[in-house]
Amino acid sequence: MSFRMFFLICTCIGMVGTALSWLMYRTGLAFLRPYWTLALCLAGPAIFGFSNIFLNLLPIRLTRILAWIGGVWMGFIFYSFLFLAVFAALYLLGRIAGWPALAPAASTVILGVVILVTGLGVWQVLHPNVRRYTLRTYKPISRPYRLVFVSDIHFGTLFGVSHGVRLASLVNREDPDLVIIGGDIVDRDLDFVLREGSLTTLRHMKAPMGIFSVIGNHDLANGTGGQERTYLEKLGIHFLINDSIPLNQDIWMTGLDDYRFGKRDYDFHVTEKDKLNLLVEHEPMHILEASQKGFDIYLAGHTHGGQTIPLNLVIRQMFLQEYGTRPWGNMLATVTSGFGLSAMPLRLGVPPEIVSITVEPASQKKK
Repeated sequence: MSFRMFFLICTCIGMVGTALSWLMYRTGLAFLRPYWTLALCLAGPAIFGFSNIFLNLLPIRLTRILAWIGGVWMGFIFYSFLFLAVFAALYLLGRIAGWPALAPAASTVILGVVILVTGLGVWQVLHPNVRRYTLRTYKPISRPYRLVFVSDIHFGTLFGVSHGVRLASLVNREDPDLVIIGGDIVDRDLDFVLREGSLTTLRHMKAPMGIFSVIGNHDLANGTGGQERTYLEKLGIHFLINDSIPLNQDIWMTGLDDYRFGKRDYDFHVTEKDKLNLLVEHEPMHILEASQKGFDIYLAGHTHGGQTIPLNLVIRQMFLQEYGTRPWGNMLATVTSGFGLSAMPLRLGVPPEIVSITVEPASQKKK
């Protein structure tokens, strides 16, 4: 399915959700009683569809404003829709029990809750976290290392230059030896991103061992993955796709191609068992296999951690590990929620983040 078709379907669903939500809220809000207010509400999903389907027709700043307005509206409708069943039950109870005020009161309370939840979700999008871990390894590394992992940056209609500047600042504050990017750097339309120049902000990230990246499904879906890779390599970002390389005398890193659009036939394995071995991919599809093959650190993104409650419960059923950091045998696996997102600028319970991992030799004494 193309991105245009995806957003067209989402817009149609948003229209239906908006109409049903309007019917719910107008029972308690007199100003929604006129039918022309429905047309006003339907402008929300229309703006969402227009800004995501025809994103190169308008100036970048205007497109971004519209994308945020439409995206926040879709988030508001998403949570409104979740409360529709509750409202329907209370509406029927009010009719049966002869409590005519129950439905209007319920719709007003639901509106307040949904506005609060949507506002919190937008606030969390704009306040990324730094998740820090320390791994003590028995591999004979010569010194401690700090690795910073970031994935799902999603430069596009929602996020541009300021997003990249904030990312570079957070990364550099960790003083990393190595920066690893887990794919989905571009949301979907490379032309839009290149027009704005937001990718250039990545060159401000500093790491003496370099910046390495794998490729993600959003990078490849529009057929511009090769062009994106060439552009980023000129900025000093090294791509590692179905390949393994030594980073120095202590560390080997393996990067896999995108699971959905890339080549899956790469037989990855640990090259030197006495080295610290990292495996990086976009989708968290090879966690168990990586642990069985003797990798020490596994890094992936893609899931956004479900992005918002209750979608995180759905995503949890789709992957062995949809979010967080946990051991798998002797391997430490991290799946990040990502630094950006696509389409709906809403996070609840799953904040955006970068992950900072300090690797220390087990023989080193704690201070």
